[in-house]
Amino acid sequence: MDNVLDQSAFSLQTFPFPLPRIDGTRQVDRSDNQAIEHHFTSWPVLYILTNSSDGSAYIGETTNYKRRMLEHEKNPEKDVDTTLFIDNPTFNQSTTFDYENRLIELFVADEKYRVTNKNNGHYAFDYYQRPQYRQQFRSLWEQLRARGYAKHSIGEIENTDLYKYSPFKGLTPDQYEAVEHLIALFHEQKSSCVFVNGMPGTGKSILAITLLFKLRTDAHFKNLRVALVSPMEQLRKTYQQIAKSVEGLRVNDVIGPSEVVKGEPYDVLLVDEAHRMYDQKGAMGVPAYRRTCEKLGLTWNATQWDWIIKASRHAVFFFDPKQQVRATGLGVAQRDALLDKLENESRCVHMFELSTQMRVRGGDEYLDFIYDILTGGPAAPEIAKVFPALFSALPHSLETKSDLTGHAPTYELALVDSFADFCKLQLNKEHECSLSRMTAGYAWEWASKNDPCAYDIEIEGIKKRWNSTRGNWVNSPCAVHEVGSIHTVQGYDLNYSFVIIGNDIAYNRESDRLEAVRPNFKDRGAKKTADDEDLQAVVINAYYVLLTRGMRGTYIYVCDHEVKRYFQRFIPTIRMNENGLFEVCPSS
Repeated sequence: MDNVLDQSAFSLQTFPFPLPRIDGTRQVDRSDNQAIEHHFTSWPVLYILTNSSDGSAYIGETTNYKRRMLEHEKNPEKDVDTTLFIDNPTFNQSTTFDYENRLIELFVADEKYRVTNKNNGHYAFDYYQRPQYRQQFRSLWEQLRARGYAKHSIGEIENTDLYKYSPFKGLTPDQYEAVEHLIALFHEQKSSCVFVNGMPGTGKSILAITLLFKLRTDAHFKNLRVALVSPMEQLRKTYQQIAKSVEGLRVNDVIGPSEVVKGEPYDVLLVDEAHRMYDQKGAMGVPAYRRTCEKLGLTWNATQWDWIIKASRHAVFFFDPKQQVRATGLGVAQRDALLDKLENESRCVHMFELSTQMRVRGGDEYLDFIYDILTGGPAAPEIAKVFPALFSALPHSLETKSDLTGHAPTYELALVDSFADFCKLQLNKEHECSLSRMTAGYAWEWASKNDPCAYDIEIEGIKKRWNSTRGNWVNSPCAVHEVGSIHTVQGYDLNYSFVIIGNDIAYNRESDRLEAVRPNFKDRGAKKTADDEDLQAVVINAYYVLLTRGMRGTYIYVCDHEVKRYFQRFIPTIRMNENGLFEVCPSS
């Protein structure tokens, strides 16, 4: 087989449903009628069943199209009037299984049709020439758009939250293993507590939504009371919007921590971003916090994790201690103490580790690199030695696509010398692929919160405002011209992340490390109860979160000269030349 598959080999044919008699002499515009008849009865193919009256669609794959249509015809739940037959002479069953799941994932996010499939949580396996088949899929998608089966391009869909948090995502091996173990656990009557640990981009949120969908749509769990708990209000609203759009989910399947007291106890509570939960000291409204504790029969010293444990038979926490950005947040020490306590009470406790990187193209090397730069760890100088093999300091142009084997361009990572160039590059990336956002450490007061005409940040004579909204700021109309804080982007994916390192950290020559600067850190809520050790963790973790949002690349502007020189030991600096092109600055 050629390295590049034939992009024009797809045959799409529409038939009424129930299916009329199909033979090789009619309804098929091919010269090799015997081969086509063979494809209807003994060949891996795809099909899409649609109902023109209610706008629903069902997507499937089969090796016997005729027989499969008869099976659907006998199913009273399949109320459809049209079937689209999708054939290709290069298809194999691995390909059609992969394409089926890819179509479901895109159709759900495209929202032209209401997708009625329930087969989520599949394992995303590899197979021969998968990258080439994935390239070929783009041609199929454009043909479907031309026929009116889809509205948006793949690029447009991949920028939506409905796509990013779809319950139909293919699962990594560690995600799939966790799902199997958790589903078995939910069948048991004995109560349990589970922590699913993972670094940024390992798919904790995807796994939570996948489990929610499976529990809400699987007949074996129809009598269970389940919910997804999201501590972050803006992310909770995003999940509720997704639940509204996905067949089988409901808006009230997604709740806030204090809502666990409503109604009967839950069978299963899935807690996303569990590191964002806190104890009484972190509560904005202490009386309300205490009332929730009292309703659950807990003392005021109880944490929000305790709420979840008390309100459910099975509690699953999705957790990353490196993303704990408040001193009152719950971290490793609290997790280990909770698990020890529950074990002594004979409650089943389990831990799963997610390690496969799903977000950042730079992979685990990038996450280790960034964390060790921020913390002075050993990986930073070692990875810096092989920087050109792992990353690209210069921006890729819009024309830089995946190569012929389907491999994506290398991850873009650089310091930008001037703030003007930093701003220009961000707007260029926004024009190219959207979802390029500027964020910063909390090193500036939020004056525009009370005065919309005020500016909050001024660098090199350029003025910027903090985010004008905290609710779904990433997708808001003004976001591209504003600067987001940690509280607006945690849990979200960006195509490109443009991070301003402010004066809330400084370089200590004696320790050769970065240190938090308390007077320059302006997040009063985060530092009011933080001692120096807590503050160091809060500030460093916040930058770690900001620097791990970008899927395609991360660009950094550093305000403090000494901090900039420290970063330059590991990451190249770029600037725009007189021709308007970026070039790497000479090493100083």
